[in-house]
Amino acid sequence: MRVKILNALGIVIGIAVGAGLFYQLISTPPVQQKKRLPDLLPTAEVATLQAQNYDAVIHGYGTVRPSERLDVLSEVPGMVMEMGPNAAEGNLVEKDALLFRIDDSSIAAEIEQLTAQIASIDAQRAEVKVQQENDIRLLDIEKTVFELAKKDHERLINIYEKRLVSEQQVQAAETRRNERLLAVEKRRATIAQADQRLAALKANRQAAFAMLKAKRIQLSKTIIRAPYRCRIETVGVAIYQVIQPNTLLARIYPVDSPIEAAIPIEARHITALYDHDKLDRNIPPWDQVKLRADIHWTALGQEQKITGHLSRIGAQLEETTRSVTAIIEMPGPYERKKDNTGRGLLSGTFVRVAIHGRRYENILVVPVKAMNTDNSLYLVKDGKLRKVVVEPIVVLGTDAILPVTPAMPSGSKVVLNDIPGAFEGSPVRIWEKEADTS
Repeated sequence: MRVKILNALGIVIGIAVGAGLFYQLISTPPVQQKKRLPDLLPTAEVATLQAQNYDAVIHGYGTVRPSERLDVLSEVPGMVMEMGPNAAEGNLVEKDALLFRIDDSSIAAEIEQLTAQIASIDAQRAEVKVQQENDIRLLDIEKTVFELAKKDHERLINIYEKRLVSEQQVQAAETRRNERLLAVEKRRATIAQADQRLAALKANRQAAFAMLKAKRIQLSKTIIRAPYRCRIETVGVAIYQVIQPNTLLARIYPVDSPIEAAIPIEARHITALYDHDKLDRNIPPWDQVKLRADIHWTALGQEQKITGHLSRIGAQLEETTRSVTAIIEMPGPYERKKDNTGRGLLSGTFVRVAIHGRRYENILVVPVKAMNTDNSLYLVKDGKLRKVVVEPIVVLGTDAILPVTPAMPSGSKVVLNDIPGAFEGSPVRIWEKEADTS
């Protein structure tokens, strides 16, 4: 009986507590929460610019080529009868190795003909000389006979004055003297003609010999060998092809010489290579400052790199792209092999080049995406936008190099993102990415 009374009492107490709590809940007025007004200010992503030093790097692409080339030209006409075993593009050829052999049969035939012609001339000269020597001996005899006839004629004239001989005898002696004199003159004319003939034969022999010498030189040029240890860049003819003089047979380059790459760069980037205010303007800048260039390429699936230098800059401006050509010189295969670097770099390899140019001091580096088309950008000062027109010193890739000015001092906060409807003095919220200190 007592237990039932306690249970009933507990139920009554629970009902009373619940009723009290319910009364308290309905009698307490609800608390009104304040509504937060939406923030309508646009967000400006900013970066704080600090004056700094900046090392300019100009990037470009190009193809490796030899710094020295030799065009192998044919000097004689004919048919290509033979090509050396290594006479193909890209092959390595040792010094004095056969490159090409041109048909020499026509030249050899001309040499035989000229040799026979010279032998014939020599035989004619010998014959003329023998005859001339005989004429000289006969001239001496005829001169002696003439002197005797002359003396006989003079003797008869003296006797005729004494009336010891007849006039007919004197005339006969005079006739013999004249005949002997005519014989002497004829012999002298024959000897002179022999001299003329010998001179003509000598001239003909000299001409034939000169031509023979030229043909022998031509014959030697039908065999074309490598002048030095080289690699063949291109081959311009095929076996059994008929060629003419000055035909390009091949283009070769020495394997131990440096190689180079022609890299087109924008003409406006030349100012990022050299500080011309510190250089002598009468001397090419590349002769005063040696700029390092890193050359990258892929060989057998692996990234390769060597270091070269800027050798020179071409003077011709490409009107369409407004670019000039920077020539990058790099070590040749022999030097790379010695240093165990970049053995796969051959002529024709496509490379990426980074030229390390001048150093800019106390400048601001602004991302190009912050620049507007009118060369202006927005700064944030005191929570408001401020538009500034700037003149970049140079733009390199994604970096615009700006001078520090009163309008844009070090510590300026430049807006990086595009804010629709932005105008001078409009308020913005600032969001700045924390600097990476890792």
